[in-house]
Amino acid sequence: MNIVYYSSDLFSEMCGVAIQSLCENNKDADDINIYVVEDNISDENKKRLNNIVQHFSRKIFFIKKPEQKDLYPEVKYNLGHTYARMALAEILPSNVDRVLSLDSDTLVLDSIQEMYNTAFEKDQIVAGVYDCVGTAIQKRVLQASDSMKYCNAGVLLIDLKKWREKNIGQKLVDKILQGIENNETMFFLEQDILNIVLDGHIKLLEPQYNMLTSIYIFGYDEIIKMKKPVEYYTKNQIIRAKKKPAIIHATTCFYVRKRMWIEKSDSPYAVLYAQYRKETEWNHMEFCKDTRGLKKKLYGGIWHIMPRKAAVCIAAFMINCVRPTYAKITVKMNLPTIAKQS
Repeated sequence: MNIVYYSSDLFSEMCGVAIQSLCENNKDADDINIYVVEDNISDENKKRLNNIVQHFSRKIFFIKKPEQKDLYPEVKYNLGHTYARMALAEILPSNVDRVLSLDSDTLVLDSIQEMYNTAFEKDQIVAGVYDCVGTAIQKRVLQASDSMKYCNAGVLLIDLKKWREKNIGQKLVDKILQGIENNETMFFLEQDILNIVLDGHIKLLEPQYNMLTSIYIFGYDEIIKMKKPVEYYTKNQIIRAKKKPAIIHATTCFYVRKRMWIEKSDSPYAVLYAQYRKETEWNHMEFCKDTRGLKKKLYGGIWHIMPRKAAVCIAAFMINCVRPTYAKITVKMNLPTIAKQS
């Protein structure tokens, strides 16, 4: 299996814990090649990452993240820190024909070999899990089709051979330039661009392969009420995924004050994170401190003061009314670049 992560030095602990969980729960895999697209990870932290992989007799390769100007010289706008995900065909070795792209805030809790070997149909290039982005964003902001399978970019299985053959990298760049020229709204950065360009070429995976925080915290009916998705999984699919998740993804959620790696975290994944962290060389170090400002702390606390039903209703209004309007206004006023519109 070829697995790729993305990490800065600040995020190296999270990346290390993610790799620990991957290796620990896939011991029967014939081989695992781990590629870390790194942004100035220190030698000390590289050594810690390397020791995890060596313990399981796997291979790790550190690839320096190219500068945006080197990858996309024609794009003069700041694309943020996630453009590397769009350029995997250029960044990874040419002999890598298939890769599983994982965010560093994921934990692998089960074997993923069956998923990794997923068969693609002729026109399918990427496989992912529904993000439940909702009608308001998908139709009103992105102006995407009802048939779009909008997937979360934190877990993507990619047929790099087809990606190269179809010149997807250049198509993504063209879409960025078109968006800049036409003041198009990109709400979730490269995730929007990937989904729009790959519309019709995405295979849907079962939800247990990317268990987002909000999906884990809220009940199915609450999620549908808040997000109002165009298309989504059935209630039984989500129930099964919650009982036996294969990959959990510690995405931000308004109902979680501190993410799973923060000291005294209230994340539903905090216990699992601590469990895998104990097996790494970060175990002797203190957990990350909560560096949120007072406003963010108050904002996080307010959601837990109000009754849960009220919180769900207010969240539904924010997601479906406030967010789309805010996105359109900021674009019309020329306030953000694509990189800042989330």
